[in-house]
Amino acid sequence: MSDPTRATLDALNGTDVHLRRVCKARDATDQVGPRHFLHAGPPIALADIPGPMRGGIIAGLLLEKEAGSVAEAEAIIDHGEVSISPCHDAGAVGAMAGIVTPGTPVVVAETAGGLRTFSPLNEGIGGAMRYGSYDEVTLARLRRLGDVLAPALDEAVANSEPLDLIALVAEGLRRGDDCHNRLVATSAALLVTLTPGLLRSRLDREDLAEVVAFVAGNGHFALPFAISAAKAVTLTASGIAGSPIVTTMAGNGREFGIRVSGLGDRWFTVPSPVGDPVLVEGATLDDVTPTMGDSMIAETAGFGALAMTAAPAIMSFVGGDMALAQGITRRMRTLCAGTSERFLIPAEDFLGTPLGIDVHRVRALGVEPVINNGLAHREPGRGRVGAGITSIPIEPFVAASQALTEETERRG
Repeated sequence: MSDPTRATLDALNGTDVHLRRVCKARDATDQVGPRHFLHAGPPIALADIPGPMRGGIIAGLLLEKEAGSVAEAEAIIDHGEVSISPCHDAGAVGAMAGIVTPGTPVVVAETAGGLRTFSPLNEGIGGAMRYGSYDEVTLARLRRLGDVLAPALDEAVANSEPLDLIALVAEGLRRGDDCHNRLVATSAALLVTLTPGLLRSRLDREDLAEVVAFVAGNGHFALPFAISAAKAVTLTASGIAGSPIVTTMAGNGREFGIRVSGLGDRWFTVPSPVGDPVLVEGATLDDVTPTMGDSMIAETAGFGALAMTAAPAIMSFVGGDMALAQGITRRMRTLCAGTSERFLIPAEDFLGTPLGIDVHRVRALGVEPVINNGLAHREPGRGRVGAGITSIPIEPFVAASQALTEETERRG
């Protein structure tokens, strides 16, 4: 194993990440503004955004009171009066459309070295800004998350011992989650961990009951905690000269892109695939927006689809059976340079998950890496349509491998 590869794996295996706070995005970053929002995936022009991203921006403009109606929000977009940039460029990750506005409540993670990352609080499955919904129910929930739940959680964090987010994910895998599309046990553990701090907070009983009920009823609540940690780990592993390890995978609904440690912030893209989804009743493949979101940072950090054998119950959500789950984890072991020392799979005698997708291996073997992901309707405002298992075309991995080889040869 080359020294750059080893150094990257060491960073992936050795970076500690703790929960710093829960707050509105304006208090976590200067990369958002009244009409400047963040989005998921590689860079995309405003004119090219897919339906769910448009819907998310409409929701954002209404949330920020930059628009008084859906029609006014659409006019702002159509006149180019809002700007967008990738979450990944701001040290953030956003599930699905990934729209982050100043008032979006976010989870903030921090490494021992002071590197901070963040991700929007999870709104639950169904109508949500990340799926492109902008109805009044979605907006009212977002406002309550920002005005009640986020401050309550922030106070709970301040009243608690530092929460180790890597340990949270590791325990989730031991309890039957993959920590990307199944987080039932992880969310429950998170609630238990934060409850003493919540009880010490200044919340009145009704608000406290509301916060606890929301978290308890949202099986995906732990997702932003997990992927904020994954972003911190992969950022620490980035920028290692000569390293072929993937540090970012993300989609914007038009393109799917990767970044590689040894090639910095350069994107290598391919048209976003659709995969083989399990759709909600009444939906068809024609309704599906191609792969979108930053949450596959989970796979980049060594969990998600790479830990499918840890989460048998996820197969009913994304499709397939345990034989398929075993095949996916086995496939990813051939494409990864190492094994996680922290993310262990009980069903495999506590073997670590595959870790460090290696673009040279993908190129040599001609095997497509796999993620699991949620899916949104093509049209703004229509929400979630399903979830599935998606193979990512090898072209961006091959292109990155070739670029890295050429750069290494130039350096001599």
